[in-house]
Amino acid sequence: YAPGEITVRHVFHLIPMVSAYATVRGIDRLADSGYITAMTLDEQVKIQSENPTEGISAEANGGYVHPDKILNVDPLWEQGYNGTGVTVAVLDSGAWGDHPDLKGKIIGFKDLINNLDDMDPSDGIDAYDDNGHGTGTAWLVGGTNAGTGNYSGMAPGADLLIVKILDSSGTTDDSVIAQGIEFAVDHGADIISMSVGGYWADSMFPDPSVEATKQAIGNGVTVVIAAGNSGPSAETINAPGIAEEAITVGASMGANEVAPFSSRGPVVRDVHDPKGRVVKPDVLAPGYDVLSGRWNNADQSEYPVYNASQFGNYYSVWSGTSVSTPLVAGVVAVLKQRFIGLSPLAAKAFVMAGATDLGFDAMAQGMGMVNANNSANLLDETSRMITLMTPLRYPTAPEGSSVMIVGDSRPSQKVTVISTINRNELDIEIEGNATDFINMSSNSVVVRTGYSYFDIGLSVPEDLPLSATGTYTGNLSLVSGTTVITSLQLSFRITTFGGRLLVDMLHHSADDVDDPGYYNYFGEKLRERGITMDVLEGSMFSSSYITDESLGDAETFMIMDTELDYTDSEVNAIHKFVDDGGTLLILSEYYDPITENASFNINSYNKILAPYGIQCERNGIGMGPDGLGLVYGADHGGAVETDPLVEGVRNLYILYGSTLSVDPSVAGARGLLWLDDAKTHALIAIADSGKGHVIAISDGSTLYDDVLSEATQNDADNLQLVSNLANSLIPSAPRIYGVDFETGRIGDTANITAYVFDEDLQSVDIQITKPDGTNVSSDVESAYGYKFSTNFVLDTGGFYSIRVVASDSSGNMRTYERTVLVPVQAADDQFITTVMGGLLLIVVIGLCYVATIKFGFGKRRGGRRRVRQDEWEVPVEDRGSPPEIE
Repeated sequence: YAPGEITVRHVFHLIPMVSAYATVRGIDRLADSGYITAMTLDEQVKIQSENPTEGISAEANGGYVHPDKILNVDPLWEQGYNGTGVTVAVLDSGAWGDHPDLKGKIIGFKDLINNLDDMDPSDGIDAYDDNGHGTGTAWLVGGTNAGTGNYSGMAPGADLLIVKILDSSGTTDDSVIAQGIEFAVDHGADIISMSVGGYWADSMFPDPSVEATKQAIGNGVTVVIAAGNSGPSAETINAPGIAEEAITVGASMGANEVAPFSSRGPVVRDVHDPKGRVVKPDVLAPGYDVLSGRWNNADQSEYPVYNASQFGNYYSVWSGTSVSTPLVAGVVAVLKQRFIGLSPLAAKAFVMAGATDLGFDAMAQGMGMVNANNSANLLDETSRMITLMTPLRYPTAPEGSSVMIVGDSRPSQKVTVISTINRNELDIEIEGNATDFINMSSNSVVVRTGYSYFDIGLSVPEDLPLSATGTYTGNLSLVSGTTVITSLQLSFRITTFGGRLLVDMLHHSADDVDDPGYYNYFGEKLRERGITMDVLEGSMFSSSYITDESLGDAETFMIMDTELDYTDSEVNAIHKFVDDGGTLLILSEYYDPITENASFNINSYNKILAPYGIQCERNGIGMGPDGLGLVYGADHGGAVETDPLVEGVRNLYILYGSTLSVDPSVAGARGLLWLDDAKTHALIAIADSGKGHVIAISDGSTLYDDVLSEATQNDADNLQLVSNLANSLIPSAPRIYGVDFETGRIGDTANITAYVFDEDLQSVDIQITKPDGTNVSSDVESAYGYKFSTNFVLDTGGFYSIRVVASDSSGNMRTYERTVLVPVQAADDQFITTVMGGLLLIVVIGLCYVATIKFGFGKRRGGRRRVRQDEWEVPVEDRGSPPEIE
C-alpha cells in the first residue's frame, strides 16, 4: 500500500477484527485483497445520560431514597458483603481519582483517548475525568461514603479499573469500546460496566462492541450495559446493549415507575441469531434524579452540585440509563463476593429471577426492578441451578401489548429460556381461556445450559362472535413430567373495532416530517378503546390527496404540523367529513413573532378552521430556556372550563405552539383551556358542526411521548389530556372496519363482506351497481354480530359501485361508498379486494388487476422531532460523518 492509504489503529485479539484509518483507495484495495470478510465504517457512540430536571432538597433529604434501599442490597452489606475482592471495569470518560469516595478504590487507569495511562498502583493512581460522566458511574459502582457519611455506591468494597473510552464531549467510536472491553478482559476484570450506546440495526456487518461483549462474557466476565435513553418508542435498545448475553439495564423513576426516556425493546434480528423479536431490557434500576459522586469541574448544567454547603462540589444528581447501569454492576459485584465463581450466565439469570415485577410491559421493564437480596436467597435455595423464561407476560409491546381487536394478530416473538443447567427436552403446555388464540412454533423445547428459544404468536380470528370479546388469561409452562419448571403469564383483552384515526402524512414538507411514532402513548390509549391509528396515503389519479373517499374510512382525521398547502377541494372534503359526523383533530404549531414565520401552514389551518369559529393566532408560546417548554393554565394565570375533554386538566406543558382565538358568535365554538384569565387566547378549543366535531390544540407536541415525560416532571396534565382525548374520539355511529370484494372468473359468484361494529347496530344494507347502472343487490346475511355478506353473479368486468349503509337504534347512520374495477380474468385466479382508501390499478401484460388496498395498521417508527442541546442521545441522521476508520 502507498503511504497513508492504510494506517492500523488497533489489531484485536479478542475478536477477529482490525480498526484502521483508510483512504477511499485504501478501502478499495482492501476489498480486492481477498483476505477481508467484511468492512464497515466505525460508528460514533455517545454516553447514555439525561439531564436532571430538579435537584434533591438538602433539607431532610427531600424524601430522597438512595438506590441501596430500592435495590435491597442493604441486607447483604449487613452480612459483610460489599464487593470486596471483585474488580469492576468502568468503561467511560475516566474518573476523578481525587474524589474522597474514590481514593484508594482505583487499581488502574487506562486512557484510550489521550494515552495518559497509570496502571501502577504502588504510588497511587493518577486517574482523571474531563467530562464528569465517568466519575458519576464509577462512584455508583464502588464509591464509599467517606464524603457524606451516608450514601455510597452499591459495592463500596469493590476495586475499580477505570478505562477511559470517551472524550471530553462524551463521544467515542465503536471500535474504541471494543478495545476497552478487550483491555478489561486482559487485566482481570470480573465485571464490565458500560453506560454508552449507539444506534444499531441487524446487518451482515459485525458490530465490534457487540462482538467484544460476547467474547468477554465467553471469557467469564459479566458485562452490564445501558439500554439507552431513546424511549418510550419501541425498538430503541442501543448497541452494545442489544447483546443477548449481556445484562441490559433500563431506568426507573424511583421504586415503582419505568422512566419514560428508558429505551424499549424488542431487539429485532434478521441476520444474527437469535433471529426474531427478543425481549430487552433485562432488568431495571433507579435512573431518575439519583445522587452520585461528581468531578469538581463538571458542567453545572449537566451535573449540578448537590448540597454544596455540606458536601462541597463532590456530589451531583442526574438521570439516565447511565445511572442505572453501574448500580446493577455494583449489585453483581456484591453477589460475586457472596457466591465465589458466579458465572456471567448465573449472574444474569439470578439477577433477572430475583427482580421485582413492577407490572409493566416486558419490553419496558424486562423482569422488573433488581432485588439483590432476593437474588441471593434464590442462589442459596437452588444451589445456582435455575431455569427461567422471559417475558414474564405475553403479549408484549409494540403493537399494543394487551388489547386485541377482532381479526387482529401479533407477529411472532422469541420466548427466551435461560438455564444454568441442562434440562434436555421440556414440554410446552398452555392452560386457560387464552389457549385458542396462542400460536406455538413447537410443543417442546430442548433446554441446554445457556440460552434456548421458541416462537410464540397470537391471532384473533375475524369469525369471532361478539359475545367472545373480553379478557383472556392463562399460563404457558415448561414441564418435565408433572413438574412445572418455569411459567409465563398470558393476558390480553379482545375488543371490537372502535374506529379509525387517520393521520395526514401527505402535507408535510420534506424538511420537517412529523411521525405518528411520536404519539405511541396516545396510540396505546386509542387502542385500549379499539381505535386504530392509520396513515393517509394518496391516490395517483387525483391532484388532491384528501377526498371524500380517502376520508370515508375514518372516524377521526388528524392534522399535525403540516406545512404544504391544502387545495380548496381538500378543504371542502374536510368540511364535509365533519358535517357528516367525523371528528377533526387539528394540532397547531409554533409561530415566531420575531421573524413573523410559522413552523406550520397557518393560512391553510385557518382556512380549514374558518367555519368553526376557531383560528390559529400569530402568537407563539412555549420555547422556554434551553429549548424546553413552559407550563400554562389555571395555575399560571389562565383558566379552565368544565368539559369532559379537560376534566382533571388544569395546566399544559407547551414545547412550542401558538394560541387559538375563539369566536363565541359561532354556534358550538368554545375555548376549554385558556392562556389568560380574560379568556382571549385558548390552548384547547372545540366546535360542533353538522353531526361532527372539531378539536383544536395549540401545540402538536403536547401529545409527544417525550413531552409527556417532561410535562409530568413539571406538574402539567398532558397525560390526563391524552386519556381524555382518546375517550372523546369514541364514535357513537356504526364503525365500518372494512369491506371485502371477492371475485373470480366471469360467470362465478362474487361475494361482498362488510365488517361493521356498533353496540346497538340495527341494520346493514349493501348495494351493488354494475358498470351499466343495473342494481344487482340481494339479501344481506349476518353472522357473529358484525359480519354482513351478500353476493351476485359476476357477468361482466368494469367498474362496480359498492354502497354500505349501517344504522343503529340511536338513529346514527354511517354510509360507505367505493368504486372498484373488476378485471376480465383469463385464469382461474381469485381476487379479494379490501376496499379501503381508494382505487389502485396494476397493469400486468395488458391485463388490469385490482390490488388489495388498505391503510397501514402498523405504527411508523421514528426518532423524536427535536433534539435538545442538553441531550446526549442524538438521532442517527443528526450525527456527523464518522472519521475514516474501518
